[in-house]
Amino acid sequence: MNVDWDPAISRAISANVGHPPPFSVDETQSVSSLTVRHAKSCGGLEDLHGLRILLLVGCGFPDLPPIGSLVDLKSLTISESALRNLEGVGGAESLRSLELARNFIEDLTPLLECRQLDSVNVSGNPLSDKSVQEVIPELTGKGVRVIFPTLKERELMSRMRDAGLPFSYYQMSGSFRLCRPGLDLTDMPEADHIKIAPDEVERLLDGDLEALENIFDRKDLIPTLLDP
Repeated sequence: MNVDWDPAISRAISANVGHPPPFSVDETQSVSSLTVRHAKSCGGLEDLHGLRILLLVGCGFPDLPPIGSLVDLKSLTISESALRNLEGVGGAESLRSLELARNFIEDLTPLLECRQLDSVNVSGNPLSDKSVQEVIPELTGKGVRVIFPTLKERELMSRMRDAGLPFSYYQMSGSFRLCRPGLDLTDMPEADHIKIAPDEVERLLDGDLEALENIFDRKDLIPTLLDP
């Protein structure tokens, strides 16, 4: 099978089938679960028709992969990535779980096309007021469990973006954390998340943008395995 895979996707398939490319059609169709890290392009994923579970971590593309041909896809995770656009998500008619934490998503309207959706996590995204006030209530009214950012988290993400800092801000295990989705600012977006309280983010936004811009140099703020 001659596909111009992104190197990160090739590595993920290789780990699945046990050898480097090229891959046969039978081999690619046998892949039911795939984890891809740090891909800059998502081209070719639509050819993996046997996928049931797809995880994309720390990737650099803004648009949703063309998943309409993945008729068996049940679970899609895209996290710490540059994802902005959810157009086409309704094409995966069997999709039940969406984990979209810590991206740059504003508009959730395309999720209304997902007929089988049971749960969605969009924490750490700068959601629009319409998404929170109209789309999420409609989803929950259909029985979908939705995890989404608080108003304060959205406000801080909006202010950081206006200041030229494309960071994601989210709550985990009782503490607030800051990260850099996508591949523009770091080659390991899933690593080195900073533990920082909302009032401290506000203080830096109000008076010390340079310190906030360089906050990821503060290794003392990176949670350890023992931190909550």
